[in-house]
Amino acid sequence: MMNDNSRQQPNMLGNASLALGIASAALVFGIGFCGVVGANQGWVALAGVPILVCGFSSAFLGLLGAGLGLAGLFGSGGRNTAVAGLVLSLLGMCLFVVFLVAVRGG
Repeated sequence: MMNDNSRQQPNMLGNASLALGIASAALVFGIGFCGVVGANQGWVALAGVPILVCGFSSAFLGLLGAGLGLAGLFGSGGRNTAVAGLVLSLLGMCLFVVFLVAVRGG
């Protein structure tokens, strides 16, 4: 018979990091792709500031997710979600820099 104490505790920090990492990577990719298309079509000057603010806010979600992922690595419970959240959060932040450089024409 299984003892309830033998079950692994959920890693709440890792779960939060994973959710923020997914949101950050997806939002930064979508907003950055919109910015690159706008730069190629020439209308990015009209909507550049809102795109930049939304992209920066989404990258900030990645920063928060990365912090929670690092904290989740040292917490109790499984570390798999913390690692996945950390990787996705860093991906979101790196994508922001890549898209920013691409829109600026560098």
